Amino acid sequence: MAEHQHPDVDCEVLADAMGPAPEAAGSSPPPPPTRLARLLAAGNGVLTRLDTLLERWLPRELNPLAHLGAATNALLLLATFSGVMLLIWYSASVQAAWSSLAGLGPRSLGGIMRSVHRYSSDLLMLCVLIHALRTFLARKFADARWLAWVSGVALLGLVWFIGWTGYWLVWDQRAQLLALDTIRALDVLPVFGEPMLRLFAADRTVPSLLFFVVFFLHMVLPLGIAAGLCLHLARLSRSPLLPDWRLSVWLIGAVFAAALVYPATNAAPAQMALKPDTFTMDWWYLWPLAITARLSGGGIWLATALAATGLMTVPWWLARRRPRAVFQAKVNISRCFACTLCSHDCPFGAITMVPRTDGKPFPSQAQIDPDRCIGCGICAGACDTQGIGLEWFDAQQVTRELESFVITEVGRGAPPALAMVCAQSDGGWEQFDAVAWALRLPGYSVRPIPCAGWVEPKLVERLIAKGATAVLIAGCGSSEAFAKEGNRWMPARLAGTREPAFRPTRADPRKVAHVTFDPLRPQLLTAAATRLRTQATAPAPAGRSRVGMVLAGLVVTAIALAGVLAVSDARFRNPVSTEAEFVFSFTAHGDWLDATAAAAIDPAADKRPIHMRTAQPAKRTRQPVTVRLEVDGQVEERVFQPKGLKSDGASVGEVRVPLTPGKHRVAITLGTGAATQTWQEEIEVQERYQRVLFYEPGHGFRLEP
Repeated sequence: MAEHQHPDVDCEVLADAMGPAPEAAGSSPPPPPTRLARLLAAGNGVLTRLDTLLERWLPRELNPLAHLGAATNALLLLATFSGVMLLIWYSASVQAAWSSLAGLGPRSLGGIMRSVHRYSSDLLMLCVLIHALRTFLARKFADARWLAWVSGVALLGLVWFIGWTGYWLVWDQRAQLLALDTIRALDVLPVFGEPMLRLFAADRTVPSLLFFVVFFLHMVLPLGIAAGLCLHLARLSRSPLLPDWRLSVWLIGAVFAAALVYPATNAAPAQMALKPDTFTMDWWYLWPLAITARLSGGGIWLATALAATGLMTVPWWLARRRPRAVFQAKVNISRCFACTLCSHDCPFGAITMVPRTDGKPFPSQAQIDPDRCIGCGICAGACDTQGIGLEWFDAQQVTRELESFVITEVGRGAPPALAMVCAQSDGGWEQFDAVAWALRLPGYSVRPIPCAGWVEPKLVERLIAKGATAVLIAGCGSSEAFAKEGNRWMPARLAGTREPAFRPTRADPRKVAHVTFDPLRPQLLTAAATRLRTQATAPAPAGRSRVGMVLAGLVVTAIALAGVLAVSDARFRNPVSTEAEFVFSFTAHGDWLDATAAAAIDPAADKRPIHMRTAQPAKRTRQPVTVRLEVDGQVEERVFQPKGLKSDGASVGEVRVPLTPGKHRVAITLGTGAATQTWQEEIEVQERYQRVLFYEPGHGFRLEP
């Protein structure tokens, strides 16, 4: 049964009754969609070769590189499920978070859920990054695809941020560093009334409310991924949300295997008085620590803005600005008979059927959405009447040229063999290597085409009927094909399972074949082409053995997990200074300065409305707070201005002094105006530790242990 049956009306008969269309004027191929096309094509070629290598043993349905987006969704569901399960054991508080996870046995149910949550998130990030790389190298960010790219970058940032908040919730040394870097960046923004970083100077003052806010974000933000996916897939047709169930089981099994073999563990518990030295961390999510630890808060925002802007704007600075008319498909309404096949086959949902505008007795006509069309040409292969297609590669014009060529060669007594090769196999029309393809296909006249799906079965029938000895259609071997579904529809049309179907009653089906090109084994294409031209019997296709598939799956799993685990638990050295420090953090109110009364206005000269003639309040401000710090006889004095738009708030500040390990005599004098507060004591400090002294109104001085 065909997937889409041809309508009752015979469109081909109606189109033939109209007679041939006038010859198209023709136009040059459109410019490449992106800059650096050759470099991108070379990178995409490497991944295509990896595709074909894997698919020697694995069917495409089980090739993880062919289903990265769907695999990411499966891993997201696994991470969500394991995260929800982990709430049975996890305590969301600064005081108990670390111990609630550290107390789980590595291979207990809770420990396994914790490891599954971590490694599914890591493998998810790996899939997202490879998916982004494949999309970039396949040039799938230009023209109508800008929305998918921009939303994909936003989703990547969201996934990373969710992981960043997740590591905060462990509250170990990793969480300590990322919390300090995050708060340092937030303090740059005019969000909080006073610097938040000073609250992270000691364990006692770490705000529990902020910890709960992070926990809430970690739980809620995954809902944003669902909304982002709707936008990401908005301009694609038939995009599967989940991979083949066998691939899903494979991914889940791999994650559980990693959880059992290499359980996830905590780093040492967070101690705000200690500057962590060396530990292992998950570089999939925590790699910014290597940068942010060396930057100020403003530098963090600048680096983030530059990176986000650069990635988000790829469709504008790397893609070419091409007029849509030079590459997009166009409808010839006079030859459209409402068969709807083009709208079914379009991989990007760019074709819709709208009410008729020319008065012909058909219910609808095709219409192209210019915001979706990428100019792949698959619609041309779906149209029996050649009423839709690419102006620069007009199907009627190409048909005339090929038929004329076949007739001429038959008249010379040398019936030709034709090979129509997808130009995307070489990275695009402008890079098509005709010489190389002639060597791969000896005895064939090679013609590049935009996509294997561009070929209309009727064209093949006519060429064979006029004397062509063979018609070979070569599709690109990439699982990230530029036109997405050309290699899917072409064999289905030739097999008669999708309309428009090849009709064996009009041409010998033994003279036509569709072959997917394997760049690692070009001899397979050469052999298939030779058999087709000589009508030799093709050998029975060798099936994949179950043992080979299992071994290939194990090898791929081992390589992927080794990479994931190596990056997930790699060494990190904290770049901060190892010096001991004394930290004085305070909030104090300076004395009120004398009020300055507003200048009185003579009632006779006051021109304001009566209801506005009120007495003006006195202008009140506070004086600055002076901090005098003496360490072993060395004196340092600083002045801190009051907060507030009118300088009527408290003065808030922090003073840090590096010290050598050992004992030191420290004295603090806090001047708020007429009154002063003093504190002095001999303290002992150790390398990588900081001693913190707090002052709060109403509580006085407090030295943290």
